Amino acid sequence: MRIIRFVLILFLAFCSCFLHAEEGQKVIKIGLIHFSPPLSKDMDFTPTLHYLQKELVPWKVEAKVYSSADLEKAIKDGSIDFFYASAGFFYRMLPFGVRDIATVVTAEKPVPNFGTAGAFITQRDRKDIKSIEDMKGKSFVANYESAFHGYRIGMADLAFRGYDPDNFFKSKRFVGESAEKLLKEIVERKADIGFIRACWLEEHELQNIAVLDKIKVISPISGPVKCLHSTHSYPNNTFASTRVVNHDVAKKVSAALLSMKPSASGQYWSLATNFKPVDDLYRVLKAGPYEYMNQWSLRRFVLTYWPLLALLLLTVIGLAAHSWRAQRLVDKAKAELLEAEEKKNKLQKQANELTEKMEAQHKLNLVSQISSIFAHEMNQPLAACQYLVDGLKALNKRNPKKVNPEILSFSLENFEKELKRATAIVNKVRQYARKQACRNQKVDFSACLAEIIQTMKVKYSGKVHLHVDFTKDIFIEGDRVEIEILVWNLLKNAIEGALEGTNPTVWISLKTCKDQVMLQVANSGRVFSASEVEDIGKNYLKSTKAEGLGIGLQVIKSILEAMGTSMKMQAREGGGLVQSVLFAKWSDKDND
Repeated sequence: MRIIRFVLILFLAFCSCFLHAEEGQKVIKIGLIHFSPPLSKDMDFTPTLHYLQKELVPWKVEAKVYSSADLEKAIKDGSIDFFYASAGFFYRMLPFGVRDIATVVTAEKPVPNFGTAGAFITQRDRKDIKSIEDMKGKSFVANYESAFHGYRIGMADLAFRGYDPDNFFKSKRFVGESAEKLLKEIVERKADIGFIRACWLEEHELQNIAVLDKIKVISPISGPVKCLHSTHSYPNNTFASTRVVNHDVAKKVSAALLSMKPSASGQYWSLATNFKPVDDLYRVLKAGPYEYMNQWSLRRFVLTYWPLLALLLLTVIGLAAHSWRAQRLVDKAKAELLEAEEKKNKLQKQANELTEKMEAQHKLNLVSQISSIFAHEMNQPLAACQYLVDGLKALNKRNPKKVNPEILSFSLENFEKELKRATAIVNKVRQYARKQACRNQKVDFSACLAEIIQTMKVKYSGKVHLHVDFTKDIFIEGDRVEIEILVWNLLKNAIEGALEGTNPTVWISLKTCKDQVMLQVANSGRVFSASEVEDIGKNYLKSTKAEGLGIGLQVIKSILEAMGTSMKMQAREGGGLVQSVLFAKWSDKDND
């Protein structure tokens, strides 16, 4: 029997050690809400934390300070086991499964149900502010709007007295959680009224910070809170469990707290049995659990606007009584409508005939426009061919028996090139007539521009200076023939504009920027006013040249509109114009 008893004792000791080893791996996480300093005895959790760390060995007890918003998030996320906060904060967390375990008690606040209050304060020498009524219409300052101790208790007290907290003061400001900053606002008369939690002034005095000689509490009342205060009392700061805590852990923590003897600072724990004052506070402020009261419902709508609803009901009755007369008017209106319908049909017939005439005229205008474009653009390759013919004639006349093969080859090559261009223009005009076009081709813009510039140099040799600034291998998305026609007309207009002045010069630049390419053509010439430039932009068919018809500008406009872009035209300093056009840069990825 002794041997069996000895083995059993060893087995139980082993199990105990094993269980303690397992328990030693557990961590109890406590969230502490951030209270504004200086901390009173009921807000300093340090004595209780040290007590729990010793009492709950081998478990590890950890505590972390959170802001109000972060602590609420931690409770919702279930990342902490317990939390310590004001009774107001605890009550707001009830929908998330929290449960109060104990409420702090101190010598100054011995009754857990009545351990929190607030005080309205002002300058001690203010003779005009002696009561709550005297505060009306004054400027007000507090810590922050969601503070239970430092704001909501005061606003609820005003509401209980029959005032509207939102409109009671002339102005409201919030200075954050600094007690010194709030007191400074009052002492320096930057605000008339301030609100602080009860015992705040006394705590400053205990720290040898004299404030009571400069500050007074407005309408102080007596009660369980043994500090100067102006408001009703509420349950003191509360220790609560979250929904993730195991019931055995909650039981041990609760037992430990309730059996804790008063610390050196006088802090110990009891139970608050009445949180109804907190509920009343949130209800009268329409905050926290009663936030929905700020939202409209049918019942609230009826109670608020019943006079208007009654008036509406009387109006409906009046309309019903008037309906019999309305019926007579309807019969009369029917006859008038029939007559109006007949007139409308007659007008509609006339409008249809006019529309048909306008459609026919539109078709004639379209044919005229296409013919004008054709004549305008065909003139360019035909003129180039004429230049080549004139050159060959001159060479043949000069030396009919011997023609330079290189010149002949050059002329034939350009003949073929201009004839192909003429053919392309004819095909393009046909596409316009059929409303067919393909503007998603890859166009070597730099090569196209260089080719046209070379032709312009030959055509206007010795007449105008061309300054060119662009690099090779710049590709855009569009139709090559349309691009050639567009660039040709832009350069031609610029050169002809430059020729109107002295020292004619044209500047041509081609730049790329991300997914766009910008062509800029500037020319010297006469000085344009802002209104003249605007007039040119609006009236494309109005030429700036004495013998021009404006077709070139119309062609430019048509091509730019078809490509989904436009031209920016502005006066150049020193005379002439600057024309800028943006094109879509070719992207192999976008056109796979």
